[in-house]
Amino acid sequence: MSGINREIFLDAKHISKHLPNTPQSRRLLLRGRAIHVFKDEDTMLRVIQAIMERGEYTGNIRNY
Repeated sequence: MSGINREIFLDAKHISKHLPNTPQSRRLLLRGRAIHVFKDEDTMLRVIQAIMERGEYTGNIRNY
């Protein structure tokens, strides 16, 4: 069980900004924003699953 006491779900509209060489990730980089980019979608999905199963709440960042 996760140590995060709120519903966690994958919002598909955010996937492309975390993958390399997508228009969404390039746009964020061009704007000077920091982004988390995964090697591929399978890797990202494994990380998401691990967070959902074993993640620990560490506080809010940028009001999220």
